[in-house]
Amino acid sequence: MLSISRLCVYEIKPRSDGLYSPEHTMSSYLCEELILEIFTRLPSKSLLRFRSLSKSLYSIICSPDFIRMHTFKSPQKLLIKHRNHYKNEDIKNFYTLHSEDQLASCTSGGYLSITPTNIPYNRYSYIVGSCNGILCLCDYLKENHVTLWNPSIRRNLNLADCPLSGFRIGFGFDPITDDYKIVSIPRYGGHSRRNAQSSFVYAMKRGANWRKIAFPTSSSSYRVLPSACFVNGALHWVVVERESNNVRRFYILTFDLSTDAFGMISLPEPSWGTIRVTTIQGSLAVISTKGDKCWIWIRRDASWSVVYKLKKTKVGNVMEVLQLNNNFDLLLRTYSAKLHVYNPKTGAGSRLVDFKPASYIDDIVLFVESLQLLDKGIPDLS
Repeated sequence: MLSISRLCVYEIKPRSDGLYSPEHTMSSYLCEELILEIFTRLPSKSLLRFRSLSKSLYSIICSPDFIRMHTFKSPQKLLIKHRNHYKNEDIKNFYTLHSEDQLASCTSGGYLSITPTNIPYNRYSYIVGSCNGILCLCDYLKENHVTLWNPSIRRNLNLADCPLSGFRIGFGFDPITDDYKIVSIPRYGGHSRRNAQSSFVYAMKRGANWRKIAFPTSSSSYRVLPSACFVNGALHWVVVERESNNVRRFYILTFDLSTDAFGMISLPEPSWGTIRVTTIQGSLAVISTKGDKCWIWIRRDASWSVVYKLKKTKVGNVMEVLQLNNNFDLLLRTYSAKLHVYNPKTGAGSRLVDFKPASYIDDIVLFVESLQLLDKGIPDLS
């Protein structure tokens, strides 16, 4: 239970000598509920500074209950990861943070009011997932190395190396145990693999080691496609399975973070070429393409329905989509690495622009500012 005995609001008044001094009266004290309401809506960086005001505030701001409330009330933003064209290892990649109506498109003012922030990792790091203000990062050069990073408070947690090689990874939050989990599963498998395959789970609270769990067996060869999607307490991957008659079958592999149980969801029909799962309106969604058609399906109450029917000639060959709350615009990424905002109702669209000529947009994820990892992580070195 959070508790603040009292907080005084000072009024700065002029003195007879021309200087100013703070004064307060008993009426200046704010009620406890109002204080908490104000503090849970403040930026993370401000809260870090306010910890030094008093021991009681330090205790409140660092408490798990307050961190949870602050995360819940933080507005959703978009974190754009920019990659420099230069191959110099000393040149860091960077990110910019945007509200949904502040995206730098060809019809807006670009990045005039946006401050870039360096990413303190090498240029080969990439984002696996984003959850409650924590980014899960992997490294193309050190495949087994996984890092959790909170950019808002510049703290990170380096995990023990994953014991599985050639894996796909997913990151999410388990509300039952109130813990963040990272799941590593085999990238390939099936009858061509003689040994039974395993997957591994890392729970942040338990820490130290990856826990081995059984992975579903398959009589056919399969390939797990990149980019897991976390929604409704479970991770989701698209799997391509090749039958003995060389026919390909697509389905969604699920992993429940609370029960550690794998499952399977059939794709909607016609599924066509489905390679990516995402979230739309808080529900699981898939993108299916064929010819000039690009359909976006969402799953509610165990059934699929089409929410958007797009044409490639209008939006390009879409590989990823994010739903923006502002006017229900869609943020689309195409195979040509272009990102643009598109309104399905009006057909209006605008392309996102690069921060500078020497960089390009490498990734974009939904993000909230939070104090997560405040009690677990270590400060960034740079």
